[in-house]
Amino acid sequence: MSASTVREVANSGSQAQGIRAYLRLHYLEPARQRGETFVTLTAGDIHKELGLSNRVPSVCQVMESKLLEREAGVKVSSKQGPPSGRGSSFTVTYVVEPTTSADSPSDGRESAQNPTQTDAQAEGLRLFYEMRGILKGAYDEDGGGESWLRKEREAFYGPFSKEKLL
Repeated sequence: MSASTVREVANSGSQAQGIRAYLRLHYLEPARQRGETFVTLTAGDIHKELGLSNRVPSVCQVMESKLLEREAGVKVSSKQGPPSGRGSSFTVTYVVEPTTSADSPSDGRESAQNPTQTDAQAEGLRLFYEMRGILKGAYDEDGGGESWLRKEREAFYGPFSKEKLL
């Protein structure tokens, strides 16, 4: 797609609508067609591709919006980035929901896949998504994972210091 076409998409209607359309057309729908489960996007890359200037916060806001989730049939799985949540390094990982039977054309034939296997896979994915991030705050009371690991290493040698053993 040429740079002028990209700018037209980004500038069609409101800026947010253009960014949402771009994300759907260039990332989320192609990923769904390829059968991908996750898509990770970075705000700085999108901002640069669209040829925008000083609009990174707008791109970040669109990337984490519920409206994009509804329109594109995705769910935000994780968000990472600067403390402000608005920077070029802001990254969002989406769970791409598979195309529903209403969305895909049907020729009257059933899928060649084993329906039991498909159901089991879907159940496994559902459980994985529920469990993902379950231990995210497990080490918060110890000051984080690094602090916990440092304390464990210090306590490993007991009454002996590491230097005395060497």
